[in-house]
Amino acid sequence: MKMKKIIALLLALVMVFALVACGGTGDDTSKGGNDTSKGNNDTSKNDDTSKGDDGQKANYTETKDGMPVVSIMLPGFYGGEMTESRDTDGAVQKAIEDYIKVSPKWNFVNSEGYGDIMNMTLLDPANMPMILAFTGTISTTIIQAAQNGAFWDISPYLDSGDYPNLATMSDGIRDIFTVNGGLIAIPKMRPLGRYGLSYRGDWADKLGFTEPPKTVDDVYNMLKAFRENDPDGNGQKDTYGLEVNGSYLGWMDVIFTWFGCGVGWVEQDGNLVPVHETAEFKEACDWLRKLTEEGIIRPDWPSVGTDGWGEATQKGQTGAFVDTMDGGGRRQWRYYIGEANIPSVTDTPSPDPEHPNNAWSVMVGAINGRTACTNVYNGGFLITKAGAKTEDDVKACLAFLDKMNDKEMRALADFGIEGVTYHIDENGYAVSDIDDVANLPSQGINQAQAFLPYVLDDAVQAKDDAPGLAYTEAQKVAQEAAIVDVAAAYELQSPTFVSENTNISQALNDAKVRYCAGVDTWEQFQAAVAEWESRGGAAIKQEINDLYHANQG
Repeated sequence: MKMKKIIALLLALVMVFALVACGGTGDDTSKGGNDTSKGNNDTSKNDDTSKGDDGQKANYTETKDGMPVVSIMLPGFYGGEMTESRDTDGAVQKAIEDYIKVSPKWNFVNSEGYGDIMNMTLLDPANMPMILAFTGTISTTIIQAAQNGAFWDISPYLDSGDYPNLATMSDGIRDIFTVNGGLIAIPKMRPLGRYGLSYRGDWADKLGFTEPPKTVDDVYNMLKAFRENDPDGNGQKDTYGLEVNGSYLGWMDVIFTWFGCGVGWVEQDGNLVPVHETAEFKEACDWLRKLTEEGIIRPDWPSVGTDGWGEATQKGQTGAFVDTMDGGGRRQWRYYIGEANIPSVTDTPSPDPEHPNNAWSVMVGAINGRTACTNVYNGGFLITKAGAKTEDDVKACLAFLDKMNDKEMRALADFGIEGVTYHIDENGYAVSDIDDVANLPSQGINQAQAFLPYVLDDAVQAKDDAPGLAYTEAQKVAQEAAIVDVAAAYELQSPTFVSENTNISQALNDAKVRYCAGVDTWEQFQAAVAEWESRGGAAIKQEINDLYHANQG
C-alpha cells in the first residue's frame, strides 16, 4: 500500500522534534528595572513597532510608550503569575518589552475550569483578548467559532518570512489547524516520544527481571511477578502489577500499539479505519481482560479516576505505570529520592550514584518496537478578530508569539534573570540562585511559548540528574517508535466529526473499558460500535476517507 502525503508529513515530525525543552539567555534579559510603566526609551522610534509596512504610522488598538500592547488570556498553574507577588520589581515585564518591543497585557486564569471560561470568553466579544490560548486538543467549540469567522487566518503572515520561529511549523501541523482554508491557530508543540512503560527497578531486580522487557510476554511476566511474588517483602499479597484507571485512557492507546494497533485510525487495505475495527485491537483488549481476571491490575479499575493517579506507584502499591515516562518514571524516581526517601528493596545499587540505596524507576520507550505518539501539540493560540481589530494588531501578536520562542525568552521563562535568579557555572550550566524555583518571578510565561522550533542548539540548560538522563535515553527510543494517528489532519475537516464526535465517542470508550474489565462480552462491545456508527460514526468514516483519498492525488 502507498503511504502518501499526510502520513509522510506527520512521520516527518519525528525527525524534527528533539527530546527536551531547552532555555537560553542573552544580555537584554540580565537587566532588571524598577519602572514597569516605561519600556525601552527607543521603542517609539522603532520602525517595526511604530510604523506599518508602508511607512505609515501603525494602527494599533492600544499602545504603551510607543509599543503595541498585546492582550493575552492564558491558563495559570501556579497562582500569581506575572503579578507583583512574583515579578515584584517589574524586571521580567521590562525584559520582555525591551527584547520584543511589544507590551503583553497578561490575564492568567486558573487552569481548573479554564476550558469553560475560554468558551464563555468566546461569547463576549467586548472583552475578547487579542490572543486567546486554548488547552489540550482543539475543541469543536473552537472549530465552530472559526467557521463563523472568529479568528484571523494567519497563514499569509507566516509565509511572509517576518516570523521565522513560527514559520517552522510543518505542513502536516498546518493541516490539522486549517478550517475553511484558513490557518486559525499556532500550536504549543511538544515531542512525539513521551509515552512508554515505567516500573520499579528495584522490584524488578529483586524478582530476577534484570533486563528491561522487550515484548508483551516480557511485560506480562514481570507484572504477574509484581502481583504474586511479594516484591516489597512484607509477606503479603498486597501489590499489583500495573496502575490503571477507567477515566483517562491514554495508557490504553500505548498498550494497543504494542499489539500493532494504530493510534485512533490506521490505514488498512487502502482506507482509513478506526482502530476498534482491527484484529489487533481485540487482541490487546483480551490481554487487558486477562490482567483483570488474574488480579494483576486492581479489579475496580474502571471506577478509578485520575485524581491521585500515580500515587499507588509512589506508595509501593503497584509496580508499573503506562503513560508519559516523565510522569510515570522520572517524577516517580525523584519522589523516591526526594521528599519520600524510599529505600530500595534489593542490595543492587541504584543507577543514581548520588542515591545508590534508594528505589528507582526504569523507563522503556517501546515494547515490540512501538509506542503511541504523543499528541504533537498541547493547546495553542488563537488570534481573535474581536480583540485584534487591525492587521497591525495581528502583526504585533505574531511578533510577540514568535520572539517568545527565542533563546533569550526561553531562558527568562526557565530560569528567570541571569545574575538575579540564576548564574552560569564553569561547565556552562544554569544554576539556580533562589531557594524556591517554583517561585520564579517569570513563573508562567512559558504558557505563552509555542516551542517552535522545539529545540534550540545553543540554549542554556541546567545539568540533568540521573532520572532526567534515563528519561532522555528512553525518550530517544520512543521518538523513533512513535505511531501517529493518520487521520489527525482530516478530523477537523469532517463536518460530522466536528458536530458529533464529542457526543458519541464517550459511549464507545465506556464500552471499551467494560469489555477490557470483563464486564461486557465482545458481542456487547460490537453493539456499542453499531450504535456509534448509527449516531454519526459511519458518516465520520466516509468523510475522513473522502478527504484521505482526495489527498492521495
